[in-house]
Amino acid sequence: MKIRLLLLSLFASTSAFADDVRQLSPTVVTATRYETNSFDLPLSIDAVTGSEIRDARTGANLSEIAPRIPGVVINYRSTAAQELSISTRGFGARSQFGVKGIRIYADGIPLNSADGQGQAGSINIDTLGQIEFLRGPFSALYGNSSGGVVQAFTRDGAKDPTITVGASSGTWNTNKQSITYEGQAGPVNYILNTYQYVSDGYREHSQHRRDNFNGKISYQFSPDTKFTFVGNYMDQPYTNDPNALTPDQYKANSRSAGTGAISSNSRLYRVNSYGGVIIDHNLSEKDSLRFMAYSGERSNLQYLTTSAAAEIKRETEGFDFRWTRKDLFLNKPLNLTAGLAYDSMEDIRSRYTYSGTGVYSPLGTNSSNRREKQTAFNVDQYLQLSYEPTDRFLVIAGLRNSRVSIKNNDLFLTDGIDSTGQVTYSNTSPVGGLTFKVTPTLNVYANYGRGFETPTFAETTYSNAQTGAGPNLSMVPSKSKNYEIGLKAFVTSNTRVNLALFKVDTKNEIIVVDNKLSQNQYDSTANTERKGIEFSLDSRLPYNFNFYQTYTYLDSEFKNSFTNTVGGFVAAGNRLSGVYKNTAYSELSWKYPAFNFSSAIENIYYSDVNGYDSNAGDRKAEAFSIVNLRASLKQSYNNWSFSEFVRADNIFDEKYVGNVRVNNSATFEPGAPRNYTVGITSSYTFK
Repeated sequence: MKIRLLLLSLFASTSAFADDVRQLSPTVVTATRYETNSFDLPLSIDAVTGSEIRDARTGANLSEIAPRIPGVVINYRSTAAQELSISTRGFGARSQFGVKGIRIYADGIPLNSADGQGQAGSINIDTLGQIEFLRGPFSALYGNSSGGVVQAFTRDGAKDPTITVGASSGTWNTNKQSITYEGQAGPVNYILNTYQYVSDGYREHSQHRRDNFNGKISYQFSPDTKFTFVGNYMDQPYTNDPNALTPDQYKANSRSAGTGAISSNSRLYRVNSYGGVIIDHNLSEKDSLRFMAYSGERSNLQYLTTSAAAEIKRETEGFDFRWTRKDLFLNKPLNLTAGLAYDSMEDIRSRYTYSGTGVYSPLGTNSSNRREKQTAFNVDQYLQLSYEPTDRFLVIAGLRNSRVSIKNNDLFLTDGIDSTGQVTYSNTSPVGGLTFKVTPTLNVYANYGRGFETPTFAETTYSNAQTGAGPNLSMVPSKSKNYEIGLKAFVTSNTRVNLALFKVDTKNEIIVVDNKLSQNQYDSTANTERKGIEFSLDSRLPYNFNFYQTYTYLDSEFKNSFTNTVGGFVAAGNRLSGVYKNTAYSELSWKYPAFNFSSAIENIYYSDVNGYDSNAGDRKAEAFSIVNLRASLKQSYNNWSFSEFVRADNIFDEKYVGNVRVNNSATFEPGAPRNYTVGITSSYTFK
């Protein structure tokens, strides 16, 4: 009887503050494609608001905020010549460059090409409203290479016209200047931003500059119809590449440039742009349609340390069309979404030798040695539904059918090698999950799903690394089975806890099997297993303190043995290279509302990580822990508002490896030593 009374008392108390504590749980759309409270979903998803990302941070890279997300690792590679390294639950950690195995979206526009390769560098943090990180089985509903999903959303403009100017300055002549103009004019809402980010970098030969423009304009055509236009332009007019270091070079001087970086003047020039239109239309109170169409261009010219220059000119386009119905079935809520997605890309990929003057030789000269036209497209159909058969159960299920075709046309046959070929992959990915609402403040859930990942053009380039022959079209997509159970709870009215246990079995994972200079040959021969725990705690403490903690344990290993020319024999049971076994983030923040003052101390911990699949000891980066401090202040005077911030990163000057280049002789990319940043922002609102 006492136990029964205790349970009834607990249920009554949790019901009393259930609505209040759910404010700690964000509304998300990535998992279900419509707004849903993340607390009720049978899956792992975290959202970070734009204000949190910009709080006493430069706002230059997603790596500044990623440690807050369990299961997600976003490493800055110590060079702006390489895109951020992004992984979720180990997917994407083995990418040699750019993002692979992770789907990235900005306002619904895919930043991945049809072959699966992606880039996150153009995401504009100044205008970010929210960014969502989806892990686990439900990522498969986004198709090829969806080991996880990162989706950024540009916020709406302010109600009144507002102009905001910001500037920050830090160590190594790192400076950022930005200007934002936003507002509402009748049915039109707009937000436009441009910024410039320049830095000498903390390593030799790492100077770079990035210019970015991002804009969103929405037009409420009628109460039931809305048009949204988005556009982004990024230019890197100069980016020096210091390259990675060998273990000996890292020990001798972690801030030095890699072999040949200075003598060959290794560098990159990059321009990336995309734009799209989104049409939302309500057919009725129950039915709605969304149509998104986009196009983009990318130009990438990179001078390597091997007396070679690689150039890619890319065009992308596609659309996503979906229908959503919100209805009742047996008097219980039922939501159904069905959609069709199409993406295409065309690359003109060239490779040249270049002279001592550092200028590449144009096509048609003896120095040109490779030129190809690479095209790919995918056609996907997806279906997703959620149903609440009772007040205590939520069921979500989905299915996505994908067809991916890639084709390589050799445009340079005078070398005696014909790199022409084509292949088509197809896959159907089912997912399903169930939430049981034990009490209004405690949910337990389970889910299961299957995903797949095709080879990218970067991986099919060479069928033989030693001779440079290609393409390599014998690989098959890797396929994974994902299992997850977890709980989400509000243990008090001010404290939220999330816990997830997961397991991923993958067959035919794509690995490097041969290497010559910058030429990698890949094969889909590895079977792997990943299992682990993700934990997060968010607690509002007395006296305006807040404590936030995340921890991820990820045990990853090869299930079969094989041999490659990079590091030698790989035994079954070896840990996957590039995957951290333990990561943690702690943050204690304090606010003084009377002065609009906030401050925080952050601690980031990463365990050791292997650079080689062979788990060679000299290629293992040691564990590290760094501590950061930040503080900000805000003021308002009539139509003016101001904010200032200061932050110090790695205050104890820890020497550490910020990222490893998997199965590369130059393995280590060093993390930044102690550094400081100060910034100020001023806004004026026209009223």
